[in-house]
Amino acid sequence: MHSRRAWRRGLQGVCAVAVACVAQSFAITPHAGARDMTATRLLNADAEPDNWLHHHQNYAGHRFGNLTQITAANVRTLKLSAMILLAGQTPAEGGRQRTTRLEGTPIAEDGFVYVTDGWGALYKIDLRSGRRADFVWKMDPRIDKVWAGDVACCGVNNRGAALWKDQVVSIALDGRMFAVNKESGQVTWERTVADPSIAETLTAAPLVVGDLAIVGPAGAEFGIRGWLEATDLNTGNAAWRTYTIPAKGEPGNETWADPYNAWETGGASIWVTGTYDPVAKLMYWGTGNPAPQIDAEYRPGDNLFTDSLLALDPATGKIKWYFQYTPNDPFDYDEVAEHTLIDIDVGGQMRGLVTHVARNGFFYGFDRVSGEFVYAKQYPNLVTWTDGIDPKSGKPLAYNPRTALQQYNPGSVPRRGVVGVFCPALPGGKNWEPSTYSRTLRTVFTPSTEGCSAFVAQNEGHFEGKLGGTFKKRTMWDGRAAAPATTQRPLAQTGYSINALDPRSGQLKTKVMQETKTWGLVATAGGVVFGGNQLGDFSAFDARTLSTLWTFNVGTPIQAPPMTFAVNGHQYVAIMAGGTAGPAQRMIRSSTQFFTPSNYVFFFSL
Repeated sequence: MHSRRAWRRGLQGVCAVAVACVAQSFAITPHAGARDMTATRLLNADAEPDNWLHHHQNYAGHRFGNLTQITAANVRTLKLSAMILLAGQTPAEGGRQRTTRLEGTPIAEDGFVYVTDGWGALYKIDLRSGRRADFVWKMDPRIDKVWAGDVACCGVNNRGAALWKDQVVSIALDGRMFAVNKESGQVTWERTVADPSIAETLTAAPLVVGDLAIVGPAGAEFGIRGWLEATDLNTGNAAWRTYTIPAKGEPGNETWADPYNAWETGGASIWVTGTYDPVAKLMYWGTGNPAPQIDAEYRPGDNLFTDSLLALDPATGKIKWYFQYTPNDPFDYDEVAEHTLIDIDVGGQMRGLVTHVARNGFFYGFDRVSGEFVYAKQYPNLVTWTDGIDPKSGKPLAYNPRTALQQYNPGSVPRRGVVGVFCPALPGGKNWEPSTYSRTLRTVFTPSTEGCSAFVAQNEGHFEGKLGGTFKKRTMWDGRAAAPATTQRPLAQTGYSINALDPRSGQLKTKVMQETKTWGLVATAGGVVFGGNQLGDFSAFDARTLSTLWTFNVGTPIQAPPMTFAVNGHQYVAIMAGGTAGPAQRMIRSSTQFFTPSNYVFFFSL
């Protein structure tokens, strides 16, 4: 391990060493120089509906395609226009994580598309011809795949890149950030942001605000202490870092009421891109679960700022306000997923809300300036860990602020030697897979998992200092074991759904059950919602009824959200696909056992 860390330290400057990162260009038709991505363009991304300029489409996180060429009336004639195979699926022989899955959202600008594979290779693709997809260049970060795959807690993933001036800002699994010239694919600079030697990895697309690129690490399951860090894009240097768990002497550290400094390995990772309100000058990020996941007895107290919404000043990283969804979480209900900003009438008053489809089974709304709680409404069929949410505080009704160890509803909390059965299941009502907000219908559309989990908490002991480094323990530090079959109570059958939610009230409007899990959605002004699943089905749904209008099977699992853009007046819907089908998918459709791990980007049009 020492030799690998030394090798990495030698790559922290400009990418001058040949093995550090390689840009490969391909012969293509010459084109005029690309426009710079200015701060003004990023602020006004909705004014460019032909482009998809942010990870979440705009700073507000709407993931909405304001294009009307593809409609509910004509989507049945949608066809595959182009596809392209990425190179990142080469197995890392001998590693714990040997292959990738694609979870990214493409960025589209003026007919060019920027995508990443799971290891962090960055590709520029030319769609201008309307006949095919052509590679322009590829930037390969040349990471040590065996090592990085071993360090990664939860898969070889990369959710995308960002644009700034004439650069594409990207990350790699091994903790590096890159500024890559948009025209040539050459690396302008790279820096090490996360430290994989202590189990930190990077999987989230950076959020660019002004001249800062902001990102946080994955790794709570290996016992990291989470943080959010800004990089000055002009210099490639760190601008600020804010830890998501307070240190000794800082406000909030008292919520870690153990005698052995569990806060040092307490989790609260950040692995999904945040949102930003330029008027309030606040950005909104969700934090991950406490560590260990299930054994709350190891870490008594509310465990701030795990499972929380943080509103921060992007210039300084200072936390302006916060809200914790599930204190002393024993269910793995991390809340890293998107926090969507919506201006809407609530009870006859226009409100600027930050909303969140939470893993714990509720759809929340808050005033995004003050943090005032507005509503929380259940959206999965079954929630058993609490009987609801307090309408004044926003806290679970089963929450007791006077105890360090939350009991929640009887029988729901896993304890050491005691089975806990809780709904939603451990993957949550919704995990990281993004929802979408239709600005035309004023509706939030979200996928959901309908089910329950049963676990026993497991005391895995205290790790002196930081957990990472030696990686003698190759399994997750999750503090859980499966409930013995002899003691496990019957669980509700797991199902999957797509839901329409009303951001005025938080209420569920429509629920339509699905064959399997949908991995993120995009709504369009044409009245269509798109999403894909691990069976390889890419589908279009009627935004008013959620009935299925069209399906195309791509022949490989989909675990990424779609997006839409236009080139020369022609609307496309794009989806990345790659990975493997799980046991649940093989039970539904046996042919998925023959899916070969692959990395494709598919483009559909009329």
